[in-house]
Amino acid sequence: MLPLPTTNALITFIAACIMVALGIATNSALAIMLGSAALLGLASVFALTLPVGARLRRDRLELAWWHTHGEPVTARGSVVAGARFEVQASLRHFGARTLVLSQLAPAHGPALRCVRGAHGAVVLPGQSRSEFELGFVAVAPGRLVLHGLSVMVHGPLDLFRAPLYFPIPLVIRALPRSAVYSGLALRQSSGVVAERAGQVLRHTPGGGTELRELRELVPGDAFKTIAWKASAKAGKLMVRDVESEVQETLYLVLDISGTMRGGALGDRKLDYGIELAASLARDALARGDRAGVLTVDGRVVGHVPARDGLSHMARLHEVLLGATEIIDPDLTEADDEEVIALVARYVRHQDGIDVRTPTGFDVDALVRQAQTALTGEHEPRSATKPAIPSDPRVQLLRRFCRARAIDLRYRAETRGLAKGPGLAQALRTAAGDSRVPRSIVVITDFDGINDTSVLEATVRMLRTRQHALSFVVPQAQSLLPAPTSRLVRDLHLVYGLGEARRARQMQALLYKLGVPLVVSARRQSPRAALSKAAP
Repeated sequence: MLPLPTTNALITFIAACIMVALGIATNSALAIMLGSAALLGLASVFALTLPVGARLRRDRLELAWWHTHGEPVTARGSVVAGARFEVQASLRHFGARTLVLSQLAPAHGPALRCVRGAHGAVVLPGQSRSEFELGFVAVAPGRLVLHGLSVMVHGPLDLFRAPLYFPIPLVIRALPRSAVYSGLALRQSSGVVAERAGQVLRHTPGGGTELRELRELVPGDAFKTIAWKASAKAGKLMVRDVESEVQETLYLVLDISGTMRGGALGDRKLDYGIELAASLARDALARGDRAGVLTVDGRVVGHVPARDGLSHMARLHEVLLGATEIIDPDLTEADDEEVIALVARYVRHQDGIDVRTPTGFDVDALVRQAQTALTGEHEPRSATKPAIPSDPRVQLLRRFCRARAIDLRYRAETRGLAKGPGLAQALRTAAGDSRVPRSIVVITDFDGINDTSVLEATVRMLRTRQHALSFVVPQAQSLLPAPTSRLVRDLHLVYGLGEARRARQMQALLYKLGVPLVVSARRQSPRAALSKAAP
């Protein structure tokens, strides 16, 4: 890129032009000579600044940066969404001339917010190194990419500055705030059979070691749990609640469809669902239970089978964060041609490689460049195969988009209006063929489900098999920022009324099946909300 003039250069240029104009108007040879000399000097300085980029490439100016652990401390290469973290950068100059650098600006996407930049100029004497820190905050869970660092190199007399860009991607994972809602009360399944004992007592109707209480029969209770003698004395049906040490299996089903992705990053229902699912899974593992996660949108997108041990949390985080990195052709708006154009534009700006041809793009050259960048990048183990097959070359470019956090635009509506059947499929997968009842929590907004018959039949079947189901609906209004105008306030009101009506309809339908539905707001304690779901 051409050097850019500084304020001093612009002032000098304007003053020189005015001097030449005055000299011509007043017929003053001295003024014309002084103005012309100033313009000639500016042109000379511009010519001296022009080869700065090539000279730096020859003298080798190198950038290295890495993520330093912040608070709270996480795994290497990971941060916590909403928490500040630092990136340590090091500039090393191998040449002999002294360099002055300013306007150090990292290139990143909207999922990152820079809260501390490098202020002032950085002076790099020959054969020296300078270090500085950059502060960032991850707006939402997911993959974060610092694509590179742009700087301005000062030319002679600081009249022109040459832009320089270091295309060194730094990939960081932002984990959910899994410690925010700890110790949540879950609706437990009614099974008493377990592979091994858990760490805490659970009340389970109809079986166990110690009687907890006698209570009135509610929808969903098994027939065998009825205490007939107590019912005869009370004049109404009573059931036995007992406590036993069991290992529960918790499955979390997260809806990742387009209706969960509206709004700004960090304020979406999907972000809230990821945070809630991570918190529930961590608490279950900490109690010695088993936890698994399913993500769904018309079909099961990601699946991690239930296992125990806190080390299993890494796999659960993988599938939850994978919901923010969808590249499948049946779930995204971008077709093959648009993916090729997006990657070609990124490679041209990032690496300076232009693969454009008179008839389009050199796809083979683009694939070779992407393949080099994907060295060491593996497919997520929890991902399922897309429903629509894709050209292997374009599929590799889609993987490149995920690795570099290039947004492919998620579909606004589930393909084929299959959201309801997709949730039903996920529920059947969560229940599996196990004879041991499980606890299943579904996080969804029910938006886009026009026909509930398939979902209702699946829920009825799972309740017959004594699985404990709970549905959590994120309250969108609590996730949105305060309205700034009357129009926005009216839109919030109308949208909120529609969501409330849909939640009431599903709540009435699920209540008949003995399944609770909880509308959870960001400012509401999930502990109190989910405790209402317990029988």
